[in-house]
Amino acid sequence: MILPGTSCPSTTTSCRSMANGRRASKATPARLLALKLTREVRNRDAYLRELVSSARETTRLPPEEFDFAQVLAFGAVMCRGTLDEAIDRSLSSPRDVKPKVRDALRISAYELLFLHKAEHVVVDQGVELVRCVTPRAAGFANAVLHKMARDARDFPWGDVSTDDAAWARSFGMPLWLAERLAAQYGRDVATTVMEADLRPAPRYLRDNPFDPDNPFACDLSAQRVADLVPLDGTMLEIGAGRGTKTMLLESRAFETLGHTVPIHTVDLHEYRARLHAERMQQAGIEDVLSLTGDARDLDGIDGVLPLYDAVLLDAPCSGTGTMRRHPEIRWNLTPDDVSDLAELQRALLDEAACHVAVGGTLVYATCSILDEENQQVVDTFLAAQPQDAWRIDEGSFATLPALDGPDGHFAAVLQRVK
Repeated sequence: MILPGTSCPSTTTSCRSMANGRRASKATPARLLALKLTREVRNRDAYLRELVSSARETTRLPPEEFDFAQVLAFGAVMCRGTLDEAIDRSLSSPRDVKPKVRDALRISAYELLFLHKAEHVVVDQGVELVRCVTPRAAGFANAVLHKMARDARDFPWGDVSTDDAAWARSFGMPLWLAERLAAQYGRDVATTVMEADLRPAPRYLRDNPFDPDNPFACDLSAQRVADLVPLDGTMLEIGAGRGTKTMLLESRAFETLGHTVPIHTVDLHEYRARLHAERMQQAGIEDVLSLTGDARDLDGIDGVLPLYDAVLLDAPCSGTGTMRRHPEIRWNLTPDDVSDLAELQRALLDEAACHVAVGGTLVYATCSILDEENQQVVDTFLAAQPQDAWRIDEGSFATLPALDGPDGHFAAVLQRVK
């Protein structure tokens, strides 16, 4: 599938890392920025989305060039395993390629396989990218890139209708994950999901009643999750992170009730709780208490009440519903990770349920599209509860990433009956 990108910038620039009188690289500014971003992801184990956001504020590139750099960087990270396969097919000794050279070759591979750029442009620019990081490897890169360009003509190297590996490869997706999606949703739906995941995520803004001139970004499915939580009574939010759902809850309260509501929030990491508190302070919201601790033991967190009228468990998850926003996920995630997360989610749900008052509401939410983290977690929880102690509300929902639409999210609304 083709990820829409901007046209290649015509402006060239010299890589300033050249030494010993060697010819400077003439890679385009967009490609050089993409290379810089992807190297930072590898070297610092950083999140590309945050690097791009920072670079947008500090990099002096025309908007169309920056957008092209973002397309390249996201694609190189998102399709990493498939791109490495393409590179290795053209090498006699793949292990001998230095990581920084591979970084550059991945960008070229992405242009060939997924953007279908002209071969001569990709080869020329790929050589210049390699020249920028390892000048002596320019000749090597030229030979490899020509092989890659010829090999790319037959990509995905198999019949996608009968060859699962070729099918997954055509979307830059790990085979195990493509097969998991196909087993759960069927091949046609899985194809639609993977096609959506290859395209840039749409940006949704939510009105900010606390600062009308500065709406905040939040996916529509995430907004829908927050709308499921009742605003009356005491409220606990588990997994609050930097406070996006807290902002959604308080915004809805302010718009419908005319005032904010008291919310206790819990996050495992102290720095996130601190950022959360700072965000609430900047918004002028005084009814939120940001707490830090392990939500598997809520009684051990100072400030948590014995019972709440509403609990939102925004559980840690694989993030498979948001892979187009977080390109690192698909090739970092493993089947064992999913199993470990499901075990953690079950423990968190069991503990959260102990703090819901009779007649209260428990919302279990993830941004995963894998049943092992979603309905199976809820079913396991309900099977262990006394009969008729809980009922599932009709507001529960599950969404999948959609072309030009919202991300994949899951939310189960549980009412405590007794």
